[in-house]
Amino acid sequence: MTEPKTWNRAIDELTAPGARFELTDATLEGRPYKVFKNTPPSLRQLFDTARRRGDAVFLVYEDERWTFEQVMERVDALGATLVERYGVRPGDRVAIAMRNYPEYVVSFAAVTSIGAIAVCLNAWWTTEEMAYGLEDSRPAVVIADAERAERARPAMDRLGIHGIEVRPEGGLTPRFDTWDEALVPGTPLPPVEIAPDDDATILYTSGTTGHPKGAVSSHRAVLSALLSFACRTAANVLVQPPKEAHPFPTSFILVVPLFHVTGLVAVMLSCFAGGYKLVMMYKWSPERALELIERERITQFVGVPTMSWDLLESPDFARRDTTSLASVGGGGAPAPPELVNGWRSRSPGAGPESATA
Repeated sequence: MTEPKTWNRAIDELTAPGARFELTDATLEGRPYKVFKNTPPSLRQLFDTARRRGDAVFLVYEDERWTFEQVMERVDALGATLVERYGVRPGDRVAIAMRNYPEYVVSFAAVTSIGAIAVCLNAWWTTEEMAYGLEDSRPAVVIADAERAERARPAMDRLGIHGIEVRPEGGLTPRFDTWDEALVPGTPLPPVEIAPDDDATILYTSGTTGHPKGAVSSHRAVLSALLSFACRTAANVLVQPPKEAHPFPTSFILVVPLFHVTGLVAVMLSCFAGGYKLVMMYKWSPERALELIERERITQFVGVPTMSWDLLESPDFARRDTTSLASVGGGGAPAPPELVNGWRSRSPGAGPESATA
């Protein structure tokens, strides 16, 4: 059994010269920073690592199961379509407006892999709010599901923007091509040069004190956040070494939206980087989540504290097998000690071995 370490000692060990999360000095825009030495140069390089996973299952959505190979084939095809058919160039913005579908993952990877900026629009926005986001970001293309396509169309008409519609319901929304029509299977991803400090994403704030603000992040910023999450996870293992090897491979359940940094970076990109299975929910339901945790042997649950409470208080909790869970955590709001203690006490031996908040 590995001897536990203090938090500071764990961080020092993980970030030391030659270590996985080695820190080094860098000057960015004239200011000195500590950066991860092993940060990939761009998100495109991160996504390329998924090609090695082949036919391992990556995305699970309802009854659909997408392998890493299938996802990357679609990333390549969509990237080629955006460049060759829609004329998207590095630095252009491409808006993504949809619920958590597998196509969202493909769209984000394709957009950032061609040097464009992924504008992750709030899927809960109304028609008026969607218009504000589109007028503010001025994307070259909009990739949307049927509901969001209909909300976006009035602003797209005014701005002359065309789009790609995912999973159309009934007739195709005007100004949109279908996903299946736009993608040409087997088309290679176009070559493009992407610098670490090129812009990669625009995520909007909530707008509680005014109009939402589009927060811009570079490839380096997104990847640094991803490595920070991974470093913290590794430190937790050193501080609280597991008593024995976990019987199930690491997997995540996606219960928060991909237009939020938690779902996008901490969950989705972590799965890309680690080669983990990602189970995507159509919408939040504690009963459905418990069913999927049991069926897919989920090990990682990341959500807001109220979702963890929902699981504990569900009438289905006692009859569902949650022993696969190794970590239950998240953020967005304070998590009271009772929540962590609840996981440890409600079902001794069946709850997560370590609950984090």
